[in-house]
Amino acid sequence: MLKIKAIAAAAAFVLLAACSQDDSVIKTCIPIRFTPLNVGQVKPEGWLRDWAEDAANGITGHLDEYEQVFAYGWLGRDISARQSDGDGKISSTGWLLEQCAYWLDGALKLGYQLGDTAIIRKTTQRLDGVVDGVLSSPNHTFIWWKTDDIVKEENGDESKGSFNNWAHGLMGRCLISYWQATHDERILKALEKVYSSGYYLKPPQDDIYGPEAGLTQGMVRGAVNIDAMSETYLLTGNKAILQTMLDYASGKTQKDEEQRLLNKKDRYERIWQEATIHGVTFNEVARVPALLSLWTGDRQELEATIHLIEWGDTFNGLPYGVISAEEWISGIGPYRYTETCDIPAAMWTKTWLLRITGDARWADQVERAFLNAGPVPVSRDFKTMSYYQSPNRIDEVFPPAPPVPGPGRQIIYSPTGNKTLCCVGSSNWIIPNYVQNMCMAAAGGGYAFTLYGPCSIEADGLEFSCDTAYPFGDEIRISLKADKAQHIPLYFRVPEWCKGMTVTVNGKSVSGSYYGRFFRVKRKWKDGDEIVLTLPMQPKIYTVEDNCYPQNPYFTKAHWGRIHPFAADTTAGRKYTCVDYGPLLYALPLYDIDENTVVPGQRSDYTLSIQDASQIEVVCAGEMPARWGWRIEDVPVTLRAPAIDTQTDASATITLVPYNCTKFRVSMFKNN
Repeated sequence: MLKIKAIAAAAAFVLLAACSQDDSVIKTCIPIRFTPLNVGQVKPEGWLRDWAEDAANGITGHLDEYEQVFAYGWLGRDISARQSDGDGKISSTGWLLEQCAYWLDGALKLGYQLGDTAIIRKTTQRLDGVVDGVLSSPNHTFIWWKTDDIVKEENGDESKGSFNNWAHGLMGRCLISYWQATHDERILKALEKVYSSGYYLKPPQDDIYGPEAGLTQGMVRGAVNIDAMSETYLLTGNKAILQTMLDYASGKTQKDEEQRLLNKKDRYERIWQEATIHGVTFNEVARVPALLSLWTGDRQELEATIHLIEWGDTFNGLPYGVISAEEWISGIGPYRYTETCDIPAAMWTKTWLLRITGDARWADQVERAFLNAGPVPVSRDFKTMSYYQSPNRIDEVFPPAPPVPGPGRQIIYSPTGNKTLCCVGSSNWIIPNYVQNMCMAAAGGGYAFTLYGPCSIEADGLEFSCDTAYPFGDEIRISLKADKAQHIPLYFRVPEWCKGMTVTVNGKSVSGSYYGRFFRVKRKWKDGDEIVLTLPMQPKIYTVEDNCYPQNPYFTKAHWGRIHPFAADTTAGRKYTCVDYGPLLYALPLYDIDENTVVPGQRSDYTLSIQDASQIEVVCAGEMPARWGWRIEDVPVTLRAPAIDTQTDASATITLVPYNCTKFRVSMFKNN
């Protein structure tokens, strides 16, 4: 407990400091409202631990046994690897390092959250090699076996250089996670050595994504090093790191882009009519202006990020909480796809916005993405995964796989999902990034319960045990153990969908105040206290309107030798009905034999016959099973909804289950 207490106190002191006249305090010019606890301080319990253990026993714990990319990445050697351009010897930079860094970061975090010594051993051995290489090399790069000029590939093709900068930023994030888990000073020295060099924000030479998308080359790929640079500066106070970020923020390209993103007409009209952008790039670099605002104090930079995220959600948001991206952002519709990489990328950017602003809406959005989109692209045992998911999946061939790069079928569940290995790597971020951010230190003291679910938390002499079936139940019981009584505030998020949340302490209602949509209770907390949150859930129906694919050459021309099959369909305005219950999207399930095989003979051609959510019957089927495994049969709450059989026009009643338990389903019901 003493070690964790010291770590939590250090995190709260360093990361929550605002601009002040005291030069001994690391400063952010815009105060950071919430700070995640260190890796391992929040642990999954209950159904969430069941899922995390499945990940440890499946892809996350064993991905290095599947592909050489993960077995040998970051070792400074050539790898015989499968990539979109075929097999062959490829230097271990760029693509391969990107994919392996995803896995190393997710697996490391999960290992410490579960106390899984096997995962901890295999990930830390690899990362120790990177730290040793950085500290002993004359170079100033995490890609320690190469020269500092990592923008250029070995073959001199600068147009591909962004992948080196991109992979470099991902390793920076991974090493921050390693430091948070261990507080090993050698890790911090390696981070400081690399990021004090002032190099790794250099953009690629070619604007490979197109300025019409609202993100020019100055914000692409390499800029994500700002994540780890910001954390490293906060931990070290190295002024060279700060100066690099300020220099980048003052550059003409960056400033021009911020003004473009702040222009409402440009954002909501011209951009949508003609443009798109690579989805993962969008979800990752959208946060760059917000991160820079911490160092410049310019709130317009923060607003630029918020406006860009709003643009993405408005024109591309799908009901499971993530935007569409068939590699590139692709609008709204029941058969649009989302690349699995986009789920953790979107969660990460919105977690940063939560940290900076303290606005509960970002926590709502992280939770929605995690609880709905997160489970679907991985198999129920976490041993296979799919590159894509879509709101509706009727059978094994519809919707058809989009014509995007890479051999293989991206909608099929397999051990690696596709021969392009980014999504199988990044799928390992989804669980541990959520777990780490379930509770955060609050500016001014105390702790905020930001994301809900079963977990245990250790922080500054306090131990919280959160016992809940949430989101499959509406009650959260938080038991407290304390070394000594502490007079601090605790903050409890009130979800946007929740009307009438109640909070009791030791069986009695408590008074408090609101910090936005966080309910703040300040009192002397003592050993044995029990807090009960009740979050009443009600069915909700709402309409989603589809739109055409962006009329951009990526979709309308044979960009990959094949024209997108739906690109010519420019009919927009078709309306669909969706159903939520609490934070969960519900769907008509099509039962499956396995993730790739639907049970034959099931009907999917229904429309909902609902005028009001009160027409939906909530059926509590029972308690959570002894072990959670995303089985449709185990769902504790189902919904019965009136519908119309479109083949016969006859009335019917259909049963809906949480979208997250399905592999084949209808979640967007076409209106009559």
